Amino acid sequence: MKKIPENSILKKEFTIPFFNMKNMKRISENIKNKKKSKIYKRKRKTFRGLLLKNSLVALSVTVVFAVGLFFAGRMWIFQKASEETAFKISHIRTPVEKHLNDGNNKDISAYMRLFSGYSIVFDDINAEYQITSEYNENCHIFSCITDKDKNIIYSNRMALQTYMQFNEEEKEAELMSCDTENKDIPELQQFEKDYMALNEKVNYNTVENYDIIKKVIMKSAYVNRAENKFIPHEADINLIKYYPEHEEPRELIESKSYKINVPEKDGYELIEFDLSGVDHFDRIANDTYPRYFALGFAGTDKKWFDDIKEECTFDTSLIGYRENAGADIRKYMQSSEIYIDGKPHLLTVVLQIDAWNEVTKPLYFKILIMFLIITLVVAFLDAWRKNVRNQAEYMFEDYQKNLTDSLAHDLKTPLTAIGGYTENILSGSLSEKETQRYLNSIIDSVAYTDSIITRTLELSRINSINDINKVSTFIHTIIEKCVEKYSVILDERNITVTTDGQAEIPANTQLLETAIENLVSNAVKYTSGNGSINIRISSECLSISNTVNRKVDVEKLKRPFAKGDTSRSGQSGSGLGLAIAEQSALSNGFMLSLSCTDSEFTARLIF
Repeated sequence: MKKIPENSILKKEFTIPFFNMKNMKRISENIKNKKKSKIYKRKRKTFRGLLLKNSLVALSVTVVFAVGLFFAGRMWIFQKASEETAFKISHIRTPVEKHLNDGNNKDISAYMRLFSGYSIVFDDINAEYQITSEYNENCHIFSCITDKDKNIIYSNRMALQTYMQFNEEEKEAELMSCDTENKDIPELQQFEKDYMALNEKVNYNTVENYDIIKKVIMKSAYVNRAENKFIPHEADINLIKYYPEHEEPRELIESKSYKINVPEKDGYELIEFDLSGVDHFDRIANDTYPRYFALGFAGTDKKWFDDIKEECTFDTSLIGYRENAGADIRKYMQSSEIYIDGKPHLLTVVLQIDAWNEVTKPLYFKILIMFLIITLVVAFLDAWRKNVRNQAEYMFEDYQKNLTDSLAHDLKTPLTAIGGYTENILSGSLSEKETQRYLNSIIDSVAYTDSIITRTLELSRINSINDINKVSTFIHTIIEKCVEKYSVILDERNITVTTDGQAEIPANTQLLETAIENLVSNAVKYTSGNGSINIRISSECLSISNTVNRKVDVEKLKRPFAKGDTSRSGQSGSGLGLAIAEQSALSNGFMLSLSCTDSEFTARLIF
C-alpha cells in the first residue's frame, strides 16, 4: 500500500485551484459535453474556388486593360499622326524647293508623290511595325501646292512612277510619271485598276514574318523625256511573297501581263529594256542602258483626293495647324507658304488616320490575348500559392484539433476516476483500507495526467523550434546513456539488448537525444518478457528493433496519442513517444520510418 506524502496534494485538502473538487467536476463535465458543443469552424477554401476567384479578377483586370489600351492606343496613334503632319511639311518642302531652285520643275508632282508617304510605327528607328496601313480607305495623306487663284499646280494625286536612266553618262536617274487617266488608252486604266485591286492581298510585317508585295516589270515603255512622262508598253504586275529577314527563296504568288498600244503622241518614243538575266522578282533592269527602277503607283487615292482638294485651296488664313477631331478617324492639316518663280503659293498637307483599321484590330486583340494569358497564369500561380499556404494552415489546424481532442480524451478517464474516488472518500462511508486504496488510485491518476500534460508540452515545444544549431554528435554515446537508464527494467523483465556499430553525424544534440530516448523507451515498454532489443548504428541510419507478441498497424502510430493497443483506456503510456520522436527527427532534418511483423517491431531513424 502506497503512503501519502506529507506535502502531497491530498494532504493539502485540494486547496490548489486545479484540483479543487468543484473545478474537477466542472472539467469532467466540460470534457463529457465537448462533442455536443457547437464549435465554429471557418469555411475552407478549395483550389478550384481560389482559381475561379482569381480568374474573375484576371478577367476584370483584362477588361480594364482593354478599355485603357483602346483609348491610350488611339490617342497615341493620333499624337503620332499630328507629329507626322508637321514633319511632312518640311519633308516635302525641302526636295520641292531644291528642284525649284535647280530649275527642274518638269514634274514637281512626282516628287510630292514620292515624299508623301507616311510612317506611324512602334519603333521610329527600325520601323518594325507599321501601325496604320497606307492601303486603307480611311488612311490617306494629301499634299498639294496651290496658287492665288486657288488652282492646284502640283499635288500627290496617284500616278504610276519609275526611275529611268538612259545612258552611262547621266549622273542620276530621272523620276518619271505616268498619267493613267488618259481616256484614249483604256488598257492603261485597266492596268491601274488591276494594280490597285492587289492592295487587299498586300501584307507587311505579318506574324509569319514575311511580306507580300507588288512589283511592276516593264519590257518596254513610251517615254517623253522633255516632260518626264512615260506610258508602259509591255509590262507585268507581280505579287510576290518573300522573307525580309531571311534568305528563303521568294515565291511568285500571282502575275498578269499587259501590252498597251498608244496612238502616236508628240514627244514620246518607244524604248525597250534589256531584261536578259532578270527574273520577275527584280525591279531594276540589268547594267545595259536604258534601264529603270519601277516604283509602282504612288500618291493619294484619286477619289479621296478629289473629295479633299476643295478644303485645300489657297487661303493664307489657313496657314498653320488644324485638326478635325473624330472618334476613330481624325484629319490633321498643316499649311505653309512656298515661293515658285518669286510668287507666293500654299503648300498644304492633310493626314487622315483611322485608328481602328486592319492593322490595329488584330494587333489590339493579340495584345489583349497575351495580357489575358499572362494574368491567368499569374492567377493560377497565385491560387496555387494560396492553396499551398491554406493546406498547410488546415493541416496545422487539424493537427491542433486532433491533439486537443486526443488530449481531452486521454485526460477524461483519469479525471473522472479522480472525481469519483474523491466523492466516495468524502462520503465517509469507506473503511480505512478502502480509503487508502482510493487515495493510491488518485495519486496514480494524477501522475498519469501530469505525464500526459508534460509530454504534450514537450511536443508543442519541439514544434515551435525554428533555429536548429547542429554539431558533431556521437550516436552510440546517446544509445549507451538511454540503455543504462532502463537497465533495471531490462533486468527485471529479462530483456536482452545488443548494440552494433557507431557513427558521428551533424545534428542538434538535444533533439537527437529526445528522438532516441523516445524510441528506446517505446522499445523497452512494448518488448515482451524474455524478449530482445537489437540496435544497429551507421552514418545513414539508426535501427531499433524489439520483439512483440503480435503485429500492429504502424500507419497511425506517429500521430499524437496513438497507441499500438487499440484500447486507449489504459494508463500504460501516453501515446506521444513516437510523435515526439518523429517531430524531433523532422526538426533535425531526419526521417522516422516504422515497420512491424508478427514478431518484430522496427523503428528506423534515417539521417
